[in-house]
Amino acid sequence: MALLLYMLILPLLASCAKESAQDSARFNLESYDGYRILNIKEAWNGDKEEHKWVLLDSAFNEKLPDSLKNLPQIRIPVQKAVVLSTTAIAFMERLDLLERIVAVENKNLIYSEKIHELPAKEVGSGNSLDLETILILHPDIVVTFGTGSSTYDDYPRLKTAGIPAILTAEWMESHPITRFEWIKVFGILFGKEKEADSIFAETLEKYNALAELARNAAKKPLVLTGYPQGSEWLAGGGNSYFAKFLRDAGAKYIWESTDKTGILTLNIENALQSGAKAEFWLHPSLWTSKAEILQNDSRMTMLNGKIYQSSKRIGKNGSRDFYESAVAYPDLVLADLIFIFHPEILPQHKFVYYESLK
Repeated sequence: MALLLYMLILPLLASCAKESAQDSARFNLESYDGYRILNIKEAWNGDKEEHKWVLLDSAFNEKLPDSLKNLPQIRIPVQKAVVLSTTAIAFMERLDLLERIVAVENKNLIYSEKIHELPAKEVGSGNSLDLETILILHPDIVVTFGTGSSTYDDYPRLKTAGIPAILTAEWMESHPITRFEWIKVFGILFGKEKEADSIFAETLEKYNALAELARNAAKKPLVLTGYPQGSEWLAGGGNSYFAKFLRDAGAKYIWESTDKTGILTLNIENALQSGAKAEFWLHPSLWTSKAEILQNDSRMTMLNGKIYQSSKRIGKNGSRDFYESAVAYPDLVLADLIFIFHPEILPQHKFVYYESLK
């Protein structure tokens, strides 16, 4: 499941943080005496259902209103979790919660060194999900996500088996800060609400300070993102998650005039003609050198911009930390991008996720 999400968000990597931070469009929490209701809507593209869970405080023993009795219930704080999403692992690591993870999908998909040191079991995902092992582990919760695919989604199987499970949808958010705001959900689930609120506020302050520096830059370089696929070029739309990163980093996205939040599928000849004007090219597929790029597609000689890839942190198993922990550190991603486009603004910065391709 983690690998599937990784491939889903890759094409999307192609505003102001204060605007988006006020509206986490996909989750909402309602607080009552002894319990809360977590609402998540549009957990994947085309999802029309509003998903609800009742989060019961550990000491709550009262009767729930009749209107809530049929909703799935989860006791909080959660002590034992099966986690089938690498981004969820990043949130939990930031909250110092990794020791509560008893199983993951596949450790080879995970960058975090701490996870590899833990005795967490591997239970697969989708149609290969090992329900028997999960039932034996008896977790308080399984953290997963949905795509709308009956082949890859494991949430319906977990529900049918009576295993408490919850969906996350941070990957559907269209701004780095609204994605990061999902740390609050993990704080509530695992009894670290104050810590999560504090980390969010501190990170938001850092992000906004960096964005303000970049906003005052005299020049905004033109940036290309995406990669070729046959006769097409795939990139994020002008309102996509990464396009907003670029704006906050003081850059001009080559397709910023498009209003899509999802994937743009472009004619490759037109894309290359436009891309030839760009000063920078970011996220060239998974390639990690100019030689590899040209070996795979000689047409890329048309592009003259400096090439940067989010490949500075790759684990021995090939996992890329950018697709795992960047969601939990939007300020560090923004600092990297500002250093690429405006090195004079952050002269002492050292790359965390990015590197220049030689």
